[in-house]
Amino acid sequence: MGQQVEMIVQRLRRFARALCRDSETADALVLEALSSHDGKRLDYHRLLTVIIARRRDLEEREASVKPQRLVPKTASAAAAPPDILRAFERLGLPDREVLALISVEGMPYEEAASVLALREETFIARLTRARAAFARQVDGERHVVLRIVK
Repeated sequence: MGQQVEMIVQRLRRFARALCRDSETADALVLEALSSHDGKRLDYHRLLTVIIARRRDLEEREASVKPQRLVPKTASAAAAPPDILRAFERLGLPDREVLALISVEGMPYEEAASVLALREETFIARLTRARAAFARQVDGERHVVLRIVK
């Protein structure tokens, strides 16, 4: 049982670190989620839901406290090789949530949708938008968007 709990905590930390920009905040989210635990058995999906809700609260507070800084795009930045981690961190929280559930946690769509309390179709639409936003972050202007021409 102790080894199973340790595995769950490690998975929670990995997921929280994917959502947060620093490990201290991620660890605090995991501790907060674990402290909300009812003492019976660890429900991984419920703990993920708590982490997501707390991270959303933090992001809303951060947005209301400090104005968002716009970074101008320079020629040297566009020529640099893509940094996947920075591209992921520049995404909005909703995009990071869906990508982390699929890419970091390896959850099936149905399961990930239930964690976010979304219909599967809605989740897939959010995932598609998140993947496109991530591709734009990585590729910049070179990203090709396919359009349907009638």
